[in-house]
Amino acid sequence: MNLWLLTLWVTFAAAWVDNQGTTCTLYPESLTHHGQVVDDSPSIQQAFDLCGTNGTVIFTENVFHVNTVLNTTNLLNCHVRLRGELRFSTNIPYWRTHAISVVLQDQVTAWLFGGHNVTLTGENGGFYNGQGQAWYNANRNESNQAGRPISFTVFNSSDLVVDGLRIIQPQFWATFVWASRNVSFTNLFVNATSDSEWGTMNTDGYDSWQSDDLLVENATIICGDDCIAAKGNTTNLLARNIYCEGGTGITIGSIGQYPETPDYNLNTTFDNVTIKHAMDGAYIKTWQGTRIFTPSNGDWGGGGTGLVKNITFRNFDMEDVGLPIQVAQCVYSAGSNKSCNTSTLQIEDVKWENIRATSRFNIASSIYCSDERPCPNMSFENVNITSLNATRGQAYYDTDVQYELFQCSNVLGVNGSGIPCNQAAPSNFSQWIYGNVDSSGWATAVSDHLGN
Repeated sequence: MNLWLLTLWVTFAAAWVDNQGTTCTLYPESLTHHGQVVDDSPSIQQAFDLCGTNGTVIFTENVFHVNTVLNTTNLLNCHVRLRGELRFSTNIPYWRTHAISVVLQDQVTAWLFGGHNVTLTGENGGFYNGQGQAWYNANRNESNQAGRPISFTVFNSSDLVVDGLRIIQPQFWATFVWASRNVSFTNLFVNATSDSEWGTMNTDGYDSWQSDDLLVENATIICGDDCIAAKGNTTNLLARNIYCEGGTGITIGSIGQYPETPDYNLNTTFDNVTIKHAMDGAYIKTWQGTRIFTPSNGDWGGGGTGLVKNITFRNFDMEDVGLPIQVAQCVYSAGSNKSCNTSTLQIEDVKWENIRATSRFNIASSIYCSDERPCPNMSFENVNITSLNATRGQAYYDTDVQYELFQCSNVLGVNGSGIPCNQAAPSNFSQWIYGNVDSSGWATAVSDHLGN
């Protein structure tokens, strides 16, 4: 009997892919290598090959070492259950030369995932560990680093649900939805924090591109850039019950980067959002109207056209936010002021409703629409923004303006919009505000930063 039990244990431990019909249960290679780190990517790929169609893939409650790229696409009627830790290696030279292209802005991904009628659920504390600290240190607060991979990309998918996914220390953007429809992320948790002097630049929580009919619901995102960004040709996105901390808030954009592919961002609602200690709040950002080339990875372009229409920011509670509300059409050359009044990308029908915020400085909002395409049907309803200085009864420093500024330019029908416009918005007003704004529309300390 004891010999039978020993044989059973050895068989179990050796079965890093235990295939039982349409169910594949994964165990890490380290179980058969005396705890040594061994790349589990081949076993993971095998499990998806065996059970990715009409099947179930289960990651057991163990640590899985992912040292090489994962491409688990073309799944069909598949359920993935993540119960363990997916620990991605910190072999930066490998990832920079082998990660999979996602086309947009020259970016790449460590895991390309997708298919039809697919569900991925995080269970029993399972999570994705990008070990991003190595990337934050190597990046040294730069905007982009060539080959720095997106953690998890959904591609070419339909009727796909991701529920309970936890991503800790993403390498770059945490999640990205590309060329897909009817994709839902529910109960998402992302935490990108740094324990060194270097920040977590460009650790977006959720980005979408060329995708339709999207849901993000019940998400907690702590990051160093956009918590949620609806990039080009994102349509019919609903994001609700969102907690966003750090970074740059909730945005449409960036868009208008590529003249050959117009961006149509239509029918998006952000509802019930809490933002704390962020640089920005609820905003829209586009490229300038002429192409400008810079050698940095992904940070070049402009001249794109298109339409942003029927966008609602509703029920926002913001605390200590640098710029709570913004529309900017020159965010990527604001510092140099190159071609900042040239965008022909139309923005219209945008509403901010039930917004309560405390701003870090004396700027509550800045809405700039280009001379080429003034913005119709922009509106505020029940918007209450007060600066931190005002709440403390303190005077504003280094500025000749001692009240909250609501800047706007080229907003059609502003008198009936509910927007209390009291100063013109400069065409090159940055999303990165580090000081109070004076009567010329300039902040006392503004950084030219490229954040995609």
